[in-house]
Amino acid sequence: LDESLAKMKAYMAAVTEREYGDRVGIWRILDLFDRHQLKVTFLMNGLKVEQFPDICREARDRGHEFSSESYEHEYSYMYTRDEERESIQKTIAAFEKVLGQKPTGYLSPGHASTPHTPELIAEAGCFTWWADPLNSDVPYTIEVKGKKIAVVPYNVPGCNDYSTYGTGRTPRDLLQIMKDQFDYLYWEGEQGSPKYFAFNLHPFITGVPYRAKIVDEFIKYAKGHPDVWFAKRIEIAEWTLKKGF
Repeated sequence: LDESLAKMKAYMAAVTEREYGDRVGIWRILDLFDRHQLKVTFLMNGLKVEQFPDICREARDRGHEFSSESYEHEYSYMYTRDEERESIQKTIAAFEKVLGQKPTGYLSPGHASTPHTPELIAEAGCFTWWADPLNSDVPYTIEVKGKKIAVVPYNVPGCNDYSTYGTGRTPRDLLQIMKDQFDYLYWEGEQGSPKYFAFNLHPFITGVPYRAKIVDEFIKYAKGHPDVWFAKRIEIAEWTLKKGF
């Protein structure tokens, strides 16, 4: 019994830690974006959209983009093709019900896509972009079942806030990594080869004040450079498709 209670307490600690993101962190992040006049891309699974409709509608009304993962943040490789399709369709339905719109892009949880994923998102008809591939510093276009989709890579490993969660890397370490990543890509852009850089946030992580401060500092740093485009993924995808890259 004691062992079971200990496990339950450990589990509830993890639950309430993540609830921090829903109760506190998301609002801190939204306010941060408002201060910097940034519109960003939200990645939500269908179940979360249903569980937190007011937060999602508020973010939508502030001008942010809504894109999707699978329905319950489950890994796609655990599914059959039909189960993966069902998860995607359930997510689309949840977005339509809560937000009155379909998701604009798709990311498999953990980048754990299957050989079926590109065809399934093309079949769904609403996805302009896909973020699973990590094989480029610039967005590019693929054609699946006669439909063109922009690949807008999620991120490079280690260059997101999750790398500061329980791994020994501090937010200050991450800030330096982000600056170094930005600086080198910016230099390549100055040589005539513009690049793309994404950083990805989780409300229960970056919503904590000492991590939010790091993001605030990085945004100010990047804004201190001319000719930097702060864009939503849908804007990048539409530009990529228009240019035919």
